Amino acid sequence: MNMQALETLPIATPVSFSPLVKNYTLDEFWALPAPRDRSHYELIGGYLFMVPPPEWPHGDFDARLKRSLILFLAQHGDPGNVYHPRESIYTDATYLEPDMMYVSNELAAQMGKRRTSADIVFEYVSKSNATYDYTTKADTYLALGVRELWLVDADNQWIEIRYRTMRDDFPEWQIIRYEKSDHTESRVLPNWKVSVDELFEGLV
Repeated sequence: MNMQALETLPIATPVSFSPLVKNYTLDEFWALPAPRDRSHYELIGGYLFMVPPPEWPHGDFDARLKRSLILFLAQHGDPGNVYHPRESIYTDATYLEPDMMYVSNELAAQMGKRRTSADIVFEYVSKSNATYDYTTKADTYLALGVRELWLVDADNQWIEIRYRTMRDDFPEWQIIRYEKSDHTESRVLPNWKVSVDELFEGLV
């Protein structure tokens, strides 16, 4: 065995998911090697999270919602833009990739080059990521100033929309679940509605 060759081999830096072991800066996070499968990492307050790859019918929900949203925006003067991964929301110690997000022209002008928030975020919930999306990630969006969060849940066949409100100077989510035969209602984009039945048709 060639010991000299072994000594020159690079040693991979272990990735830690415990904040008791490691808190990551944004630069350290960006320098991490990509996971071997189609998963990706996200960062919340310096804590690292592993996000599993999307499952069917993730892409179909995305295509239907994107088509509806872009058509609505085009009919109403293009007040903003729609983004998908690997576009992100990030601050000095947080980096998230929504499944889809809407950013108004007004908010974009306020933020400048660094996108630290969004007007509406869309997440497509599956069994592998449900707990993370409904709790940690949802509350992080709230802390980042996101005004509206859509959680599209194929297993439960509902769209849960969370609207940002304030109580005693603290932000909180007002939660409304839209189920079969309902039409969603956006408060950020008044008059944009989505049929729950049409969104899930043929996909559950």
